[in-house]
Amino acid sequence: MIKGEKVYLRPILKSDLEYLNKWKNDEGVYRFLGGGFMPISIDQQEKWLDSMIDLTGNNKRFIICDRQDSPIGMIGLYDINWIHRTCEIGIYIGDKSSYGNGYGKEACILLEDFARDYLNIRKIKLNVVIDNEAAYNMWNVLGYKKVGELVRERFIKGEYHNLIIMEKFL
Repeated sequence: MIKGEKVYLRPILKSDLEYLNKWKNDEGVYRFLGGGFMPISIDQQEKWLDSMIDLTGNNKRFIICDRQDSPIGMIGLYDINWIHRTCEIGIYIGDKSSYGNGYGKEACILLEDFARDYLNIRKIKLNVVIDNEAAYNMWNVLGYKKVGELVRERFIKGEYHNLIIMEKFL
């Protein structure tokens, strides 16, 4: 486990399927994420779960748990480039009662420390929908810098939205 004061990160377990499916089927949780909102059956998601659990490749995903051991979200490093020492980061808090408590920010800090100290990652990149002000503000507070913008890149609820490209050197 990767422990912080408010949250800890742990590998995904098969028993997390119910949480993951509930969050995936919540438009409010998934609308701004890269894969977008697309409801999925628990049976279909179960087939996909093995790839989520696998930490041996170029993606490292973790469940975010609060101090009461309740799963509240997911965070991961994606498309790790072992030569250039770069990757992307993604996070969501699926448990809406956990919003606004700093859990996402702390989870990001924990994962950045892990990426730097154990994976030798030197730069993390991300994309954030311009309309997702809470996420954009969090990334700014965490020291990510805007390096570009993709115009009308994401299709959400019938409209195209710009995507801000951000990065941070660790």
